[in-house]
Amino acid sequence: MPSDDSFERLIDVIYEAAVVPELWRGVVDRLGEISGMKGGLIAVFMAGPQQDVRWVASDSLIPLLTVFVREGWVARNTRAAKLALMQYPGFVTDLDLFTREEMDKDPFYTELLRPLGLGWGAGTLIPVSTGDTLVFTVEGDSGPVKRQAMKMLNSLRPHLARAGLLSARLRLAHAQTTAEVLRSVGLPAAVLQNNGVVLAANDLLEQLGAIVFRAQDRIALSNPSADALLLQAMSRLGTAASNCAVCSIPVPATDEQPAMIIHLMPAKGAAQDVLWGGLAVLLVTKVAAPGAVPADLLHGLFDLTPSEARVAALIGAGLAPCAVAAKLDITEQTVRTALKQVFTKVGVSRQSELVALLTNLALR
Repeated sequence: MPSDDSFERLIDVIYEAAVVPELWRGVVDRLGEISGMKGGLIAVFMAGPQQDVRWVASDSLIPLLTVFVREGWVARNTRAAKLALMQYPGFVTDLDLFTREEMDKDPFYTELLRPLGLGWGAGTLIPVSTGDTLVFTVEGDSGPVKRQAMKMLNSLRPHLARAGLLSARLRLAHAQTTAEVLRSVGLPAAVLQNNGVVLAANDLLEQLGAIVFRAQDRIALSNPSADALLLQAMSRLGTAASNCAVCSIPVPATDEQPAMIIHLMPAKGAAQDVLWGGLAVLLVTKVAAPGAVPADLLHGLFDLTPSEARVAALIGAGLAPCAVAAKLDITEQTVRTALKQVFTKVGVSRQSELVALLTNLALR
């Protein structure tokens, strides 16, 4: 049981977290502690057709959220579905929603929670005037949340609702501000979440014919080869492999638009807090008139290694692999191995396509 002073301090921190999002982690940790659970989380389901979801959770619950998102449990969350139908203005436990027998048969418990060392918790849904829905839960494995802990959680609920609403809307504004600031320096840009869902974008990006928006506001590229590379890079966002091998993606010119480069920059650490769940910033740099591209520029544009960039630059200048080998004092097999890596990173499949691309690339 927290003392009166510590309880009042927690309320103060809740309101502080509304404008300092870094503090939400401490708030959800504290909710887990006072309820006797392993940890807590706040999730915000934003209004709109994209069904945008953002969350902050205790470290102990990160494995749960990772599996929850990756395996599509958003659509199979029977606990949340029952909670929504209940429309109860407070926290409820699992046993308010299910019998123990139902829990033993429900895949949400048997396939998701229990294999991760969880299975008991309490939560509340808070619909707000903007159309958003706030969700606060605590999760653990030591049995139902005790009555006294539920009383404390419910006394905190009005404060959590007010602070959560303000925080959600402020962070959305910050993400949009990021995109607009990049617009002011002439860069088409978007802030992305999981699977390329757009959190915010500026009008420069929306005007590009190479960019298309698919179901649920997922961003894509009109060129199939470039889109495949973008999908590959986005699939790694939020994972340990988010420093992707291909984060600069060339898009060939068409009759309607010049060639361009799509840059995907993963958000790390505090940057994710600033972007409130955004996992990456996507930038577009346009390509102008034909011209030779130096190796150091290729290195930066396409994430090529220095040796790959040198090989690509010489191939783009019109040299055959044997001539490249002689010029760099390496074997022709080494040149061809480097070319295979370049093909993968640049998004082409043949040497002629690489030459056509490189002879028409020169940044403004």
